[in-house]
Amino acid sequence: MTTTPTTIISIFNSLCKGLLNAVVFFIGVHLNSIGFSGAQIGILFMTYSLTGLLTILPSGFSNDTFKSKHLLSLALLLLSIQYFGLFYLKDFAPLFLVFFLGSIGKTLYSNSMDSLFLKSTNQENTKKKINIFLSLNYTLIGSSIMIAGYLLNINYSFSKIFLIISIALTIMAVVSQIILPKSSTAKFEIIHYKKDIFRPNVLFFMLMMFLFSLHYGAEETSYGLFLKNNLGLDSFYSGLYMGIAIMSMAVSVIIIRKLLYKFDVILALLIGTLLSGTGLILMAVFTDPLVSALFRILHETGDASMFFFIYYGIAKLFNTERLGGNTGIVTFVIIIGASLSNFIFGTIGAKYGYDKPFLIGGVTTLIAFLLAIKFRHLVKHTTA
Repeated sequence: MTTTPTTIISIFNSLCKGLLNAVVFFIGVHLNSIGFSGAQIGILFMTYSLTGLLTILPSGFSNDTFKSKHLLSLALLLLSIQYFGLFYLKDFAPLFLVFFLGSIGKTLYSNSMDSLFLKSTNQENTKKKINIFLSLNYTLIGSSIMIAGYLLNINYSFSKIFLIISIALTIMAVVSQIILPKSSTAKFEIIHYKKDIFRPNVLFFMLMMFLFSLHYGAEETSYGLFLKNNLGLDSFYSGLYMGIAIMSMAVSVIIIRKLLYKFDVILALLIGTLLSGTGLILMAVFTDPLVSALFRILHETGDASMFFFIYYGIAKLFNTERLGGNTGIVTFVIIIGASLSNFIFGTIGAKYGYDKPFLIGGVTTLIAFLLAIKFRHLVKHTTA
């Protein structure tokens, strides 16, 4: 049986995402443990997002004019530098610098990987390919978080884990040049992208992405601290809490894919925003760890549905040859939402409690659900 390009991409991406997300929700705990204030943590994560605003559009357009695999190598090297910085540095100013470099890498990786994957689908069996891409992604992310939680619980230091991740990302940067397929390239004028974006259904799609992204700041600045301070979980149980919830997303995307063969694609948006918002609120309301974890799984089920909707929407809304630039424009909107919420929620969590960012983030996601009901006619049904 021949391995398809999208399968190779999916496996490679899942390994990289496993490395990048193993301790992402624990970074706030690490920064807190070395004496950083809630405001400083919020600034670091906000900078991580804001820097992305400066690079997302150039990186998106670059993926239409340069080979995505080359850009992926550069992104992984920048992320490797960030994790080496987290291993070696303890002061705010130099960490600010490595977060700046890491944000460029994160943005470039995300845009380049999405562009490479979506172009490689060739608009054939799109739902099935997205299903494999996302399922492998969530399985590896969930597993890596649980492994990291276990290692931290047996006093395997943050520094050692950061160093291992840094080395592994450097290796993956080299491997990407060997195994990843080449993407199509061409040159386009800005007017082409403008025509792609300024359509009612695309503008609605981007509004949904903005509202959905407003809960990212709660997770990036407060998730690990919420589990530690509000639920009283140690690193091992925090890893289980987060990892199992994310792994459940792999099952969710399979179910979503099957449902979309029978129902309109708007169902993915409605399920996503409703479950994501409701789960986010209830996981913060209930302080019993098991009950909270069950609602976290509900939230992640909604997120899985949303991510399926996002990938499917981008694949179907835009011309294949301009997917890099258009993906960058959509991601630009998402980063704006994440940047705002990182700054706001970092401060709110430290001052009013780490449950509050999740309550607010849940409400903004439910606003998206209400708007999706009202404007559902803007989501077109396709069956490919």
